[in-house]
Order: sequence, then C-alpha cells, then structure tokens
Amino acid sequence: MSTNFDEYKRTFRDMHVEAEETLWGIHMLIYVIVNSLWVMLNLLFVPSRYRWIMIYPLIGWGSLIFVHWWFYVRNAERLCMLREERTESKVTTKTINPD
Repeated sequence: MSTNFDEYKRTFRDMHVEAEETLWGIHMLIYVIVNSLWVMLNLLFVPSRYRWIMIYPLIGWGSLIFVHWWFYVRNAERLCMLREERTESKVTTKTINPD
C-alpha cells in the first residue's frame, strides 16, 4: 500500500513542478511581449534624453520574474514536500485527537 501512495506522491510532485514551470514560462512570455512593446513605443515617441527611464520597469519586473523562478520553480519540489508534511501532520493529529 505504501508503494502506491509513494508513487502517487512522486507523480503529484512531478505534476506540481511541471505546473510551476509552465506558469513561470507564461510569466516570462508576458514579460517579453509587454516589454518589447514598451521599449518600441519609448524608442518611437519619447525624446532621446528621457529614454533611460524605460529601463526601470524592465529591471523591476525582471527582478520579480527572478524571484518567481527562485522561490517557486527552483524550489517547487521542496515546497510540495513541505505541504505534504504539513498535511500528514494535520491528518495524524486529527486521527489521534478527533474533535
């Protein structure tokens, strides 16, 4: 029985990691599309002495994409295992002390 449960947990972790990578990919795609338009519009309509201002949103949003990758994609399996441990501890607590 434990082998089926362990296999289920491994499959769930793999699906969770894949979902996080997909979400990060969507986030990155939106970043590239929006900021390409942003840079193009700035190059076309903003005077050259103010073009340096367009760098701030690129750096700000880019740093948030890095944070998204660092915490949710790189550590996706570890986060899933922590959730499993919390859930298992709640289940064992409820079975020991039913309210």
